Amino acid sequence: MKKEAKLEPGQVVDTLGELIAGLAVFAAKVPAKSMLALSGGIRPSPEAVDAYETTVYRFRDRVGVTYKTLPLLLVESLEAFEAGKVFDAVPPLLQCVEQLVELHNQETIKFTPQQQQRLRDYHRRLEKLVPEATQSEVDLPTPESY
Repeated sequence: MKKEAKLEPGQVVDTLGELIAGLAVFAAKVPAKSMLALSGGIRPSPEAVDAYETTVYRFRDRVGVTYKTLPLLLVESLEAFEAGKVFDAVPPLLQCVEQLVELHNQETIKFTPQQQQRLRDYHRRLEKLVPEATQSEVDLPTPESY
């Protein structure tokens, strides 16, 4: 089998966008209260799982050295997605975004301004998928006040 060409930064951003879109479609169908603990009743359709899986493995097969840490995170997200665990599928994708930003900051890769904006948008979208994760469970005063 012929090895495909090296992934360009834009292709990595596109891949992440595909996964986030698939996750967002499923998350919209899941009642907010059940995102933390589903009893196995709500799962993505087989077609949605197949599309998510295809995207993850297509990326993994072309990854190369630059993005070598990302496939494990994408597979972790895939496993959570397959099980219908929206809450567990988001953190690995957030870590992917953060690692891509770090690679850009280290000048290992270079994103265009449009790609940088897309990464910021993806980060915001992921945080909105699990609002429980971005809000504290108890409203405590700031540490300086006690």
